[in-house]
Amino acid sequence: MATTVADVIVATLKASGVRRIYGLPGDSVNGFTDALRRDGELIWAHVRHEEAAALAA
Repeated sequence: MATTVADVIVATLKASGVRRIYGLPGDSVNGFTDALRRDGELIWAHVRHEEAAALAA
């Protein structure tokens, strides 16, 4: 499978020491959430509202 932009973003986040991603899934980030799922190392923390994600981060 070809490397996607989302795969590169996930690799960059991991290389920067990121361990958790806070956010809301949706059409605009489906590629990114799929790359997170395939990678399996970063933790996706689902939140109910965008402001909650900002405060959690």
